[in-house]
Amino acid sequence: MKAVLVVDVQERCFSRYDAALLRRINSRILEAQADGQEIIYIKNTRRLRGGAFTDEFAPGLLVVTGNVFCKEQADAFSSVSEVELMGVDGNSCISASAKGAMGKGFAVVIDPGCVGAANALRFDGTKEMLSSMGVVLKQG
Repeated sequence: MKAVLVVDVQERCFSRYDAALLRRINSRILEAQADGQEIIYIKNTRRLRGGAFTDEFAPGLLVVTGNVFCKEQADAFSSVSEVELMGVDGNSCISASAKGAMGKGFAVVIDPGCVGAANALRFDGTKEMLSSMGVVLKQG
């Protein structure tokens, strides 16, 4: 799956840039949407004396999903430190995704009650292996 991240296209941040850039971004959003790609919007949040402040999107930006996340640092991934996995199958995709996330430096949490496994006995061993790697297994 390919994800398209639209980063900091907000009123304050984007006001310094040419309007043609917004047209190109919107065109790419439409292409990505037509291709079935995941579109994720990242907003910059600033710390001010009165607390955190997040500007609205730049006027005219096409917002085609509700996938909007905020960050407080330049790195769009800086606000993501932990991922929780759920779904199927615990012995294949969930296990592989947990290993992949750990390899990328994320903390990983799995609630076994929210994970299906066609082979429950094998999943017991998979949970032990993941736990030994540092994956947190939630209880109940």
